[in-house]
Amino acid sequence: MSKFEILEFVPETNDEHMNELLPAFLAIWNDPENLKYLSLTLRPFEEETVRSWFSMHISGGGRYFCAVDTGRNIAGISAIRLDPINGFEVMGVGVLPPSKRQGIGTMLMKHLAQLAKTSGFQSIEVNVLADNVIMLRLLLGLGFIPIRMEHSKRADGADLVFLRKVLSES
Repeated sequence: MSKFEILEFVPETNDEHMNELLPAFLAIWNDPENLKYLSLTLRPFEEETVRSWFSMHISGGGRYFCAVDTGRNIAGISAIRLDPINGFEVMGVGVLPPSKRQGIGTMLMKHLAQLAKTSGFQSIEVNVLADNVIMLRLLLGLGFIPIRMEHSKRADGADLVFLRKVLSES
């Protein structure tokens, strides 16, 4: 049994969730090991910007799922958007550096694929910077396939790879 479980956090309507999610999100997204893979501008995310995202995501189909340990400490976060027109999109997945290499990213991605399937979506999409080899390996290992690429998307010229996983009927 994993020492982590996946919980949904709803910062738009739950102050306790906001108070737990906001500092964890900033710590994960702004960590130097993660920032280059999570920020197209390579600039750190500011608290005001993240609060704004949290407050408007609910209207755009945004949801947050966190891997938490037995003490309810957040070790990893996934942000998604469910859109009946554009589909199920993973907006971001991040893990705190001390928690890396424990299967948290894989656990989050498997949870999201199951959520997409039970929500009636036929596929799940994610984009990853081309130099994020660890995430690309994880996604390819989970059955995602590259579907297109956008060139020079990050401030330093790195390309963005779009991947899709078709969800099986079984």
